Amino acid sequence: MVMEIFEKNLEVLEKYYPGMNRLIEKAKEDLVSKLEVIEEVSYTGEKILKIKKNEKTLFLNGKRDTTEPAQMWVKTLGKLERNAPVLLVGVGNPSYLKELVEQTDNRIAVIVYEPSLQIFLKFLEMVDIEKWMEKHLIVFWIDSLEDMDGAHIKEVLAKILTYEMLEYSKTFVLPNYEKLFPDKVVEFVKICKDIAFSELMLFNTRNAFSVVMVKNLFSNARYLCDGYKTTQIPQVIPQDMPGIVVAAGPSLNKNIHELKKAKGKAFIVAVDTAVKPLLQAGIMPDMFAIIDGLKPLELVQREEARNIPLLTMLNAASEVLEYHTGMKIFYNQGYQFAERIFLKSGHPIGDVPGGGSVATHVFSFLCKIGLKTIILVGQDLAFTGNKSHADGTFQQIMEEVDTSNFIMVEGDYEEMVPTRPDFKAYLDWYNWVVEGYKNRYKDFRVINATEGGAKINNTEIMTLKEAIEQECANREEMDIQKCLKKLPPMLDEDKRIWTVEYLKSIPEKCTLLREEAREIRKLYLKIDKICNRRKIEKKEYESILKKLNKRIEKIEDSSMYQLVEISMNNAAYILRGEQFLSEDSLQAEGKEIARKGILYMDNVMKAAESFKEYAEEIFGEKFAKEFGIRKDCK
Repeated sequence: MVMEIFEKNLEVLEKYYPGMNRLIEKAKEDLVSKLEVIEEVSYTGEKILKIKKNEKTLFLNGKRDTTEPAQMWVKTLGKLERNAPVLLVGVGNPSYLKELVEQTDNRIAVIVYEPSLQIFLKFLEMVDIEKWMEKHLIVFWIDSLEDMDGAHIKEVLAKILTYEMLEYSKTFVLPNYEKLFPDKVVEFVKICKDIAFSELMLFNTRNAFSVVMVKNLFSNARYLCDGYKTTQIPQVIPQDMPGIVVAAGPSLNKNIHELKKAKGKAFIVAVDTAVKPLLQAGIMPDMFAIIDGLKPLELVQREEARNIPLLTMLNAASEVLEYHTGMKIFYNQGYQFAERIFLKSGHPIGDVPGGGSVATHVFSFLCKIGLKTIILVGQDLAFTGNKSHADGTFQQIMEEVDTSNFIMVEGDYEEMVPTRPDFKAYLDWYNWVVEGYKNRYKDFRVINATEGGAKINNTEIMTLKEAIEQECANREEMDIQKCLKKLPPMLDEDKRIWTVEYLKSIPEKCTLLREEAREIRKLYLKIDKICNRRKIEKKEYESILKKLNKRIEKIEDSSMYQLVEISMNNAAYILRGEQFLSEDSLQAEGKEIARKGILYMDNVMKAAESFKEYAEEIFGEKFAKEFGIRKDCK
């Protein structure tokens, strides 16, 4: 039975990684035993391993219960996102890998590093890995197999630990591995952390500290002085009124003219790319939305569009917000410097969870303000007629593209339709969110009146003409613009004055951040100096680390630091203590901490100085004249 499982596992590994069978057989022939692997049985009758090495004996499993610690560990991970990287050191207790793959529904990427070929061979005798391999991407990296060395594993990990997936990654070292293989465990973890660090710094360099985002934030913050909050909208929009999301999918050209009949009888909110096609068709939406920080002004550059109420974000394209002259409606995004203003307004916190596109944000907005019937228009999420968008959006006549190699998904009117990965992600989001709302609110309805494109689950399929006749025909017409104009800005006069002065103080806050970063850098230099000595004075070293922690806690309270942290793509974990410190490597680890800390603080100081320059330009004399200065900021 043992050999049957072993041989089957070899076949499975060969199927997914051709040539691995040969590598394992060759390594078995050359194997020199460096430890003794002893098989025992737990109190619950499960096979467990005991390792004897250098006169020390260590269990890799608990004798009483082999599975409970693994189950608890998986629970602490929470929900793992699709393709999340999980780095697991050791397979001597198969329960950890078993619980991980069996309890995780999303397909994840698991890199299993095993320092001992002997333990890995025992593992292949103990469990059947076939179903695990079918469910998830699992890579076994076994020390002593040909080409499975540090240089090659860097190549593998670099493909898994991409910048986009870093925040979702998890690392776990199985019990007693750090005692059995201390050098190998430390080396593997350091490789992982160095790759993560390199990814972050490379991203920072490429994005130049996300200059565009910060400029947008500062430029758009001035509109908060006379702006509105999404949480005010339910005061004037009846919840029994249907909402219409007008996206710019290619099917919009089929039925755009029908929207004239919904004017005044439904709350029509368009995405930015749909504004021009709507205006060309003689339809003025009640509101339009923009969330993209790099959206070209040309998409909405029509005189009629300038005064349409705008649903937007602080980091949206500032050029568009400057061109726009009408009421601007914001929602909470979590930026600390802006949250102080929102809090001052006294209005409830209101966020708009988005699925990645402006249309999904509009859909969330309509749900959040309490509308129970939402009609989707132009939400193809597919290349209907081999076009990505409606005519009149990016081009007067959109080009057809070759979709022969595109992803195929189920359609509303066609059996299958072509789409691309980002559209597919938005589709998945709709399927998840619509189901959730329908489960929560029994009277919640979504009508897909796109008349083409991908099928969105749990929606009612109608033509737009049918949807408007059913939901709007018997409603009394109302002047939505007149209703929106009844809303006062979110800040009263006193709070507006406070906000003006608060925004004026941002350059000074940037200066304080730069000086605080300079003081932290000095502490990292002291650590480096201590670690250059032949012998480290541990008390002095630990004392500086404590001071560092206090300084870091202080700097993290700064609203400007949060912007630096975001612009540097959440690289703050660099400041945290190393997880795998050991006394023998304390000197080397200390120098590495100092190196990364100095580098990070250099970048913080540069970013703070850049932010100060932007803030002085935006909140300087022109800003003061435009908004007036009457009181000190409190």
